[in-house]
Amino acid sequence: MVLRASCQNDFMSVITATLDPERPQRVFATVFLCFLTAAIEGIDLQSMGIAAPTLGPEFGLSRTQLGMAVAASPLGLFFGAFIGGRIADVWGRRVALLLATIVFGAFQLGTAWTTGFGSLVVLRVLCGLGLGGAMPNLIALTAEVSGARNNILNVVITIAGMPVGGTVASLIGFLAGPQGDWRVVFYVGGLAPLVLAPVLALALPESRSFQAAKAARSGATEKVSDVLFGGGRSSATLLLWVAYFFTAFMTYLLLNWLPVLMGARGFSKTQALLIQILFNIGAAGGSVLLGLWMQRRPNRLLLFVCYAGLGISLLMIAQVGQQLALAAAAAALVGAFLLGAQYILYGLAPDYYQITIRGTGTGAAVAAGRLGSVAGPYLAGWLLGSGASDAHVLEAMLPVTAVAAAAGVALMFVRRTRSE
Repeated sequence: MVLRASCQNDFMSVITATLDPERPQRVFATVFLCFLTAAIEGIDLQSMGIAAPTLGPEFGLSRTQLGMAVAASPLGLFFGAFIGGRIADVWGRRVALLLATIVFGAFQLGTAWTTGFGSLVVLRVLCGLGLGGAMPNLIALTAEVSGARNNILNVVITIAGMPVGGTVASLIGFLAGPQGDWRVVFYVGGLAPLVLAPVLALALPESRSFQAAKAARSGATEKVSDVLFGGGRSSATLLLWVAYFFTAFMTYLLLNWLPVLMGARGFSKTQALLIQILFNIGAAGGSVLLGLWMQRRPNRLLLFVCYAGLGISLLMIAQVGQQLALAAAAAALVGAFLLGAQYILYGLAPDYYQITIRGTGTGAAVAAGRLGSVAGPYLAGWLLGSGASDAHVLEAMLPVTAVAAAAGVALMFVRRTRSE
């Protein structure tokens, strides 16, 4: 009888939070502030890719060293995603997101004052800790405040802020010109989150469904192994990890190396940045349209469509040569299909974990993706350092696309355990 009453109280608490008359305002405030945070994170994530063509020569870095520097931030992202997700389940999503924002802002700003290879790598790893901690909380907060009705779409809209921020980063590099100061993108990417942090502290609401569910459990915290593999979640967890890893592998390879790959093809720095701008615009617009489709007309094969379109687009961009218009169009398609697939996965992940363990479960999936975000940029640097052409690097992503597609499609057939 006591257990039954507890379950009823838990259910009623969640329903009360869902029916809050201020909910539309809370949804708007949460999605808007999380979108802004994601946009600033997008600036920071692409800053190394923008700075690399001029930063490398200034410090005399080899291609291998430059690859290690580019991969340093994703390494921090791995640990940050897991730690940030765990903190969210203990202290709350709002506190975890605020801490992560301050951390990545401080060390992004510090990157502008780096003195060489060693300090650059250390600063990028520390910046990555904050960047990684932000992502699972952006996902969890948006999903929980949205409820089941628009959870996938709102998560996609939130995370679409990242390519918007990436576009801003590319524009900074584009306007600075071939001889521009690479530090400017780090000044902007570092100051913006530090300015936003007080706004988040004052205006970002905590997830009420999380608060209600946490109170009903009397502060109990499950073991990490039980969160990830208990309650029939093993298949979902493993498939999420595989899909996140290989999708992030491709995403961060392109985010960090696309300007360099296009420069190796013979495009000028300005033309390469224009191609990256189109990549980000395609990613932002395409991902939102695909997310809307997934929310309004759920289809298990939509992820397959995304990955199939990605494979075709990669072949296109690898084969178009020095035709700027075709390369930019192909890059926009790659961005739309690749980020569309990734953001749909972000929108789906919360559905496989109950509210009180969602931060940990989502954080672990994002952490798996962060391993891919380390491997992708590092592999590109190694291939280029070994003499591979830009076309070979792009074509090497095709088998990775196939593995990600298989895991993503299989995930769609796994039972979800969403508790709202």
